[in-house]
Amino acid sequence: MFKIIFFLFSIGISGFYFGQSGCTDQQAQNYNPSAVINDGSCVYAITNFSPLLLADLPANLAENSGLTFYNNSIYSINDGGNSTIINELSQNGSLIRDIHIDSSQNVDWEAITASETEIFIGDFGNNSGTRTNLKIYRINKNEVILNDTVNPTFIQFYYPDQTNFNTQLNNNNFDCEAFIYFQDSLHLFTKGWANLYTKHYIVPLNNVNPVAAILKDSLFVDGLITDASIDSQSGNLVLLGYKNNGSNFYTSFVYLIFDFPTNQFFEGNKRRIEIGNMLTLSQTEGIAWKNQFSGFVSSEQITSSFLTIQPKLFEFDFNSYLENDTLGLLAFNDPKILIYPNPTNSKVNIEFESNFLSSGCKVLIDNGLGQNVFAFSVTNPKFSIELATKNEKGVYFLRVVDFNNMTLHTQKIVLN
Repeated sequence: MFKIIFFLFSIGISGFYFGQSGCTDQQAQNYNPSAVINDGSCVYAITNFSPLLLADLPANLAENSGLTFYNNSIYSINDGGNSTIINELSQNGSLIRDIHIDSSQNVDWEAITASETEIFIGDFGNNSGTRTNLKIYRINKNEVILNDTVNPTFIQFYYPDQTNFNTQLNNNNFDCEAFIYFQDSLHLFTKGWANLYTKHYIVPLNNVNPVAAILKDSLFVDGLITDASIDSQSGNLVLLGYKNNGSNFYTSFVYLIFDFPTNQFFEGNKRRIEIGNMLTLSQTEGIAWKNQFSGFVSSEQITSSFLTIQPKLFEFDFNSYLENDTLGLLAFNDPKILIYPNPTNSKVNIEFESNFLSSGCKVLIDNGLGQNVFAFSVTNPKFSIELATKNEKGVYFLRVVDFNNMTLHTQKIVLN
């Protein structure tokens, strides 16, 4: 009799916590109002958006490639063969100053990103697929703010899955122009010339050179990814790219990626937003969030025998596409497990239905790398956790596990 009762109780608990999975975004064509767990299956209608032109960029940014935003300024770089300089820009696109990077070489700089304490420059452009000297420069953020000349350290890395280095120009899948800093690692998104996929690699921040990039996942993007940015508050990711629609007529797009588990970006919602063509945008190369709703897109100059289009800076606002996600992460929560405030800048309060306690479950909180930062048994249906005392800002995941350590429920928490 005990075994039968326990079996029925287990069914009730499992059904209660697992809930139904499906598309949880109300803006998607296949939105499932019964779903409480997002499974990344959302499908969207064709979405068009026209970014706001802020300015034509200065001539010395004709080959800008990559953006990052912090301290109320935009920072950009030029790509291969140009000076080893970071350009600081105002939010209207005017040049503030140049920061010289000593002891460096611009073989093919293609992207720039930042953590709380460092700036990273990706010298990993690889149009021919033949490079064996891929490098990422890292620079102290305070040095950049205070000085016009700085000295970097660097990370050397390689792709363990690349075995052929005798490829043709613009016909390989090991070029890269996009990366972000997220939860203690660098995340690279390749430019798949040959198959129009982007591959997601993780490069750990350690002191061992060379570092083997870890292949995490891939996504068919039907184009070429040229930059990426993640918002530290919401965890929302954007990938910028363009596509050759024939006769070298390019259109540009952004993938808005959100509501994903830990660092498994491509398992979240993936909404493609068409933002225009080369005649109005030029060649889009840089993207950066300004806040959790809006940001900047930059483009490099297009020059041909019959056409010149100046480098440009645009602003975008994707608030309307994120309304369901940002009106409250509680829309994703199990109604029997309440987490508030969420997002938070310090403490979170957690409330469980009282019969949860009889299940003998535990609560774990993991960071974006899947590393556990809290673990405890639940003895009271209402309790609080001080999340900010020893953890960086970013996205965390609360997991409820049973006595066999099987995950019953996962929920996102954002620490601002």
